[in-house]
Amino acid sequence: MQKQALALTALALLAACTTNRFEADVTRFHMAQPGLRGSVYLEPLDKAAAGTLEFQNYASAVGAELTEHGFSVASAREGAEYVGVLAYGQTTREGVGGGSPITIGIGGGTFGKNVGVGLGTSFGIGEKKTKETAINMLALKIERASDKSVLWEGRAVAEAGSTTRYGPLAAAMPALADALLRDFPGTSGQTVTYKSQ
Repeated sequence: MQKQALALTALALLAACTTNRFEADVTRFHMAQPGLRGSVYLEPLDKAAAGTLEFQNYASAVGAELTEHGFSVASAREGAEYVGVLAYGQTTREGVGGGSPITIGIGGGTFGKNVGVGLGTSFGIGEKKTKETAINMLALKIERASDKSVLWEGRAVAEAGSTTRYGPLAAAMPALADALLRDFPGTSGQTVTYKSQ
């Protein structure tokens, strides 16, 4: 009986670790020099989101990571050396398995037009809900303010159970920002998987 209890406890702990584990696939493209630094003004790709509490919270998470890499976050566009354009979103998938439905064009001037993020999943009345996977995305483009030339772009995509610790986009955002900017500027054209608890 005691062995069974210990086994069940171990399984519960293992499940908890799996549930709370964060893992993100990060892809970056850039022509940035290792010493890319300076003042950066953050703005949303969706101009309607500017000034919202949601954007301010997400920009704060990204700004904190940029600061660790030598940038200073500017409070106004005027006078900033760089502009950082943020895109973010969440989609859900029923069940387990399959690839991420999020596709983001990075490089070649495709940032923004090919950022497709679907929201929500619907269920019929009376049907039993299946397990949902939340797919969270954060993308950032850094361009020179003077001529709008793109110096660095990247995106981080992470999956988690929709009801787990990293399921809500707001809860996952600090970890997404950390993964996106870890080892900045990173290797151009390479996808790296970052894990954290």
